[in-house]
Amino acid sequence: MDVRVSANSKHELNMLGFCRSVAECSPMPMAALERTGHLIRYVNAAFCSLTDKTSEALIGSQFCSTVPAGEECLPLLDRVYETGQAEIYTGEEDAAHHPLYWSYTLWPILGPGDEIVGVMFQVTETADFHKQATSVNQALMVSAIRQHELTEQAESLNEQLRRMNEDLKQFAFAASHDLQEPLRMMTIYSQLLLKGFRGQLDGQAGVCVDFVTKGAKRMQALLADLLAYAEASVESAVEGHSTDLNTIFERVKQNCQGAIEESSAVVTSDPLPLIQGQEAHFVQVFENLISNAIKYRGDRAPRIHVSAEQKNGGWRFAVADNGIGIPPDHHQEIFGVFKRLHGNTIPGTGMGLAICQRVLIRYGGRIWVESQEGQGATFYFTLPNGVGKT
Repeated sequence: MDVRVSANSKHELNMLGFCRSVAECSPMPMAALERTGHLIRYVNAAFCSLTDKTSEALIGSQFCSTVPAGEECLPLLDRVYETGQAEIYTGEEDAAHHPLYWSYTLWPILGPGDEIVGVMFQVTETADFHKQATSVNQALMVSAIRQHELTEQAESLNEQLRRMNEDLKQFAFAASHDLQEPLRMMTIYSQLLLKGFRGQLDGQAGVCVDFVTKGAKRMQALLADLLAYAEASVESAVEGHSTDLNTIFERVKQNCQGAIEESSAVVTSDPLPLIQGQEAHFVQVFENLISNAIKYRGDRAPRIHVSAEQKNGGWRFAVADNGIGIPPDHHQEIFGVFKRLHGNTIPGTGMGLAICQRVLIRYGGRIWVESQEGQGATFYFTLPNGVGKT
């Protein structure tokens, strides 16, 4: 760095030697001022960058007339010379007496006889730095306020969810008790009516009573599925004991035995893992998927195969069939409540896949289908790491 030196100034030489060793590589803007006239005798590259002036333009000039450090600077320089103590100045953001917002530190430079021959001037904060810091602080404050608002919103939503779950529990109780009873009475008395007036009812009356009986039975099945969906949707602990899905699979085959025999279905499985969960939940999942595969069969005898593989730290299950398939534009729709693609031509309530989805969501998994119309379907579902194990 180019530094101008007066040949007859020993004090100046001492000062420059000190300045070079301390300030040459400092990232902080630094300048050395000679006591006489407060002349600039040294500047580092950071100071030149800060003031946007070259060392040639700065060195030898009077500090306060060359650098806009503010009118408070001269009294502070004099105080350092008087007391021999360092001074720290914190600038005001709205100070109008100089264009730069500066905070800085001053400390004395001693000569050979411990006399003060100059002052070292180091800028500790500038306008740009202050603006950046202020911006960061404001952003942090806004973030904290926003975080507080989000926390309050989350607590409010959690409370709403808790109330909704309580309402859902009450609905489940009503569906399993209060609503089922009148339907049973309708079924019983319509059947008694048919028996008691056998031969006395004309054809139209008999058909009407038959519709009442079938409607009541269908409503009973629908309420039973709604109850299952409600129970699957209620938030509660899903942890259970270790359950062997091979045992679940065999139980489901027994539950579906009538449909399997009637359709000549072949239902097979690869070895399935153990899972940590409630047995009833996975009976629901497999029973709905297997019974759907039998129900939506084509002209051929149903062939259904269940498999499982470890994938991405968890388990991925597949239930594949050779049935009538599902058009791609209905792959998402079928998981909705009461969604049925074939109306009343195929019996059912349209709740089975919705129940499967709710159960798997509770365990942190998901379910989807891959299928083409007329080419069978494969339903995939996942369980995350920690639910299933080998």
